[in-house]
Amino acid sequence: MSAAAELRDDARPEPQRRHGRGVTGLLRRLTERSSSNFKFAFLFLGPERAEGLHLVYEFCRVVDDIVDEREPGPEGAAKARLHLHEWSREIARIYGDAYFEDDPPHTELGRGLRRTHALFEYPREAFDEIIAGVAMDLDRDRYEDLEDLRLYCYRVASCVGFLCIALFGDQTEPARRYAEHLGLALQYTNILRDVAEDAARGRIYLPRELLTRHGLRDDDVLRQRYDDRFVAMASDFADAAEREYRRAWDALRAADAKALLPAEIMGRTYHRILGEIRTRNFNVFTRRPVLRRRDKLKVAALAIARSGLTW
Repeated sequence: MSAAAELRDDARPEPQRRHGRGVTGLLRRLTERSSSNFKFAFLFLGPERAEGLHLVYEFCRVVDDIVDEREPGPEGAAKARLHLHEWSREIARIYGDAYFEDDPPHTELGRGLRRTHALFEYPREAFDEIIAGVAMDLDRDRYEDLEDLRLYCYRVASCVGFLCIALFGDQTEPARRYAEHLGLALQYTNILRDVAEDAARGRIYLPRELLTRHGLRDDDVLRQRYDDRFVAMASDFADAAEREYRRAWDALRAADAKALLPAEIMGRTYHRILGEIRTRNFNVFTRRPVLRRRDKLKVAALAIARSGLTW
């Protein structure tokens, strides 16, 4: 649980992404490729919460684009770091840090986040961690093991989830555990589904340790070789995603399922996509796994039923 064109009144065509799996990558896909479910989930939010969610996603889009649309080379990276630092300062203004006590937010987005923060109490550390997460894409395009990757996914997905559950109305410890594990599960699913897309950009998010364990090298992924080694590796990675879904649903039992229904619709949709990937024996190179609209609506209906929501 990154910003999407469909969520903005002034929606514009998305530019070609040069880098890949940053914080908005997941939410762009959630809205562009599962848009009917996402819009359906919005029906369960009042106007102030919907506005807050739009602002959170817009923040994610802005900081992600700073990295993904930067100029090439060291100069572009340096400018991106400077712009991210400016957004760190804007977050400090939103929260009225001592140094910025008499310096209100400078941007319209910052002022909107400050206004909605007064209503919903966004956790401050989530914004800081999201900025740190997108900055990781300035330094690296490989991850050594699952724990190494987990930090990245925590920052660019779980921390977005922490902001979302503030808007949904449950920031209890079970809800935070739910958001953390669901964010990891969604991001792992997203990484597995988009192996080919990322490889075309020269990026590999699958952990090196996992590739090595199954006799794969980076070049095998970059050349999109689909064989028994890849299938075994992808199955292990899918199992890691499955564990995170199960941990999220374990935490949900002690949280407010009705309040978290929008997140659950997204989560159940992506879990179904993970199932489609398994059904295709992990061949993510020839055709992207997608759900038909009627299947998405079935997933949403089951999520509503599980929440105990009555009409």
